[in-house]
Amino acid sequence: MVPPPDANRQPALRDASIIRHYRGGYKLCYNFPMLLPLQTDRLVLRDFVEGDFEAFHATTNDPEYGQFYAVRETTRSFWWEVFARIRAGISAEPRLVYQLAITLPAGDLIGTCGVRSEDAENGQASFGCAIARPYWGHGYAYEASRAILDAGFSTLRLHRIYAETISENARARALAERLGMRLEGELRERKFFRDRWWHIAIYAVLAHEWAEGRE
Repeated sequence: MVPPPDANRQPALRDASIIRHYRGGYKLCYNFPMLLPLQTDRLVLRDFVEGDFEAFHATTNDPEYGQFYAVRETTRSFWWEVFARIRAGISAEPRLVYQLAITLPAGDLIGTCGVRSEDAENGQASFGCAIARPYWGHGYAYEASRAILDAGFSTLRLHRIYAETISENARARALAERLGMRLEGELRERKFFRDRWWHIAIYAVLAHEWAEGRE
């Protein structure tokens, strides 16, 4: 999150507004909060509630998922801290993080996806999605991701949404490419864990590219 120039605070603007820099000036953009829940043909995306932790943890507590994370990032305590930060971010003013629970219409929590503002001044946000293993292979990640990206561009007025993933994570890369994200580059030997260096692939999609893809 980047504060406005000459200030070490978030912009005190109404309706989760932000300031963006345009050719030497500043443009006031009134961005209204995302209206939740988001609904697709088969899914409901909502905020996490206190009792969701076990199902949330189940989405990450899998050897195939965990192979691309440091050992400490596969522990229950680590994910409890992540869950607590997600819950705390729900009431932030302005709200810059929308990490949502993915549920079936009956209420079963099957995963999480979200957009997280990393540079509000320039409309930049990161994106991520995880689905619990029993629900792999049904297209749920793609369906949920399309919904959150669409809301990010149409409601939050983001300019660029990007995803970073371990280069060897074929599933994550396939999802990014199916969503229309472009490979912007690779950070070589960016992270060290599990006794080796890992490259990071960076994918992104711009607002106008997303709009063109929907036409």
